[in-house]
Amino acid sequence: MLACVSAARLRGLAVLCEPAVEHHWVAAHAGGRVPPGVRLHRSAPIVPARGGVESVPDMLAHVARCLPELEALVVWESALHHRLVSRRQLERIRWRGPVPRRLASIASDQSESVLETLALHRLRALGLPVRQQVLLRGHRVDLLIDDRLVVQVDGFQFHTAGQRRADIEHDALLELDGRRVLRFAYGDVVERWPHVEAMVIATLAQR
Repeated sequence: MLACVSAARLRGLAVLCEPAVEHHWVAAHAGGRVPPGVRLHRSAPIVPARGGVESVPDMLAHVARCLPELEALVVWESALHHRLVSRRQLERIRWRGPVPRRLASIASDQSESVLETLALHRLRALGLPVRQQVLLRGHRVDLLIDDRLVVQVDGFQFHTAGQRRADIEHDALLELDGRRVLRFAYGDVVERWPHVEAMVIATLAQR
């Protein structure tokens, strides 16, 4: 039965890194040899599975124990964004172990992309007061820090000419309000995070 990050990919959820092996669930005391290219997750299910794929709660629990915390958060927040689970449901499930309990307490239902998840939790880890999807000048911004620094994590590379023009105009209006706007692309957030962090801290320090 498909499990963990393999079940997440089958459901169309975001993952930071594609799984190198296929993840399967088996009963806690199941025996037998592990096939090549397969990683087994042995546990008692939280919710009975259907259709050859473990339940969403079990998938999230296995992701929490299998992946680094930030990579697991990408999957958890993608599940929230796709409405496979709600914040209220996460809070009501009796999670086994400290890691899924922590993820259930911090996973955001507002993150709209992998980049937003990564930037949000990395900036909050610095102790910065970060809010998501704040409405400013008629449009929502990805992240707002201390009510004065806007961080957009989509960049311009996937925008049409009209979208890019609208973004530039909106950025200009925010600057007129006394806010700074920083935009970062995928490569910045995923591959050059120290650069992003330094830019954010330097901008906050200047103002």
